[in-house]
Amino acid sequence: MTTLLNIAALSRRTGVAPDTLRKWEQRYGVLQPIRTAGGQRRYSEQDIQRVEWLRDRLGEGWRIGEAARVLQETAAPPLSDPLELRSALIAAALGDDPALTSGMLDQVLAVLPLEQAFAEVIAPALHAVGESWGRGETSVAHEHAITAKVRTRLDRLLSDSRGAARGTAVLACAPGEHHDIGLMMLAVMLRADGWRVEYLGTNTPTWDAIDFAEAIGAAIVCLSSTRAASFAQLRDELGDLPRRSRPALVVGGPGVDRGAARAIGAVYADAPLDRAVEQLRTLADG
Repeated sequence: MTTLLNIAALSRRTGVAPDTLRKWEQRYGVLQPIRTAGGQRRYSEQDIQRVEWLRDRLGEGWRIGEAARVLQETAAPPLSDPLELRSALIAAALGDDPALTSGMLDQVLAVLPLEQAFAEVIAPALHAVGESWGRGETSVAHEHAITAKVRTRLDRLLSDSRGAARGTAVLACAPGEHHDIGLMMLAVMLRADGWRVEYLGTNTPTWDAIDFAEAIGAAIVCLSSTRAASFAQLRDELGDLPRRSRPALVVGGPGVDRGAARAIGAVYADAPLDRAVEQLRTLADG
C-alpha cells in the first residue's frame, strides 16, 4: 500500500519547511498531491523524491527557479546518484519513450560534473545500448536515437563560447573515422578547462587538420581513431607530410595504443577523459 504524507510529515521527512513546500507547489508546480475526501493534501513517495532532489540542488548553489525548471522539463524521475542515473538512462534508451531519454540526459548533465556525467553515466549507457543491439535484443534505431540525443547536447556544450586561457586545441577524427562521440566529450571537457577548441568532426584528412591548426596558432592537434584501419590511414598521411615544425600531435581512441603513437612521434592520450585533459594541459605548459 502506498504511503501518503501530509505536509507536516513531508517537512519532517525532507527537512524543508512547510511554508517553503507550499511555495514550491504553488509557484513552480513541482509537487502533485492528491486530495482526500475532506480536501486535504497528501503527498506520495514521488513527491518526497522531488523535494529531496530540489533540496539537494539548492544545497549545491542552484536557484530554485532553475532547479524547478529542470525537474519539470525532464519528465524523468528525480535522481542524482550516478549508478541510478545510468540505469535509468539505459532503461529509457532501450524503451520506446524518446522524451524520457532526452529528459534523463538533461538531468544527468544538470546534476553531475561533466567528467562524472561522461565517464560514469553517458559513455557506459551508450556502450550498454550498443551491446544490446549487438546481441539482437534491440534495434539499431534505439542506438542511433540515444547517440543523436547525446550528440545534440555535446554540440550545445561546444557552442558555449569561452576564452583561450590555456591555449587553442584542434580536435578531429582520423581519415576514414566516423565515430566521434568520445572525441566530442574530450572537446567539451577541454572547453570547460579553459581552452579554445576548434572541433573539425569526422573523417578529416590529417594534413588539413594540421594546416588548419598552424593557421590559427593552435598548440595541439588531437586526432581520434576507434579502428586500426583509420589509424593506419592517419599514419600513412602523416608520413607524407613535409618535415617541419608543427603543433604537438596527440592521438587516442581504441584504434591506437601507446607504442603506435610513439612510432609516429605523437603523444598517446590516456583514458579516462580527465586524465587526457591533464595531459594536454601539461603538454601545452611544457
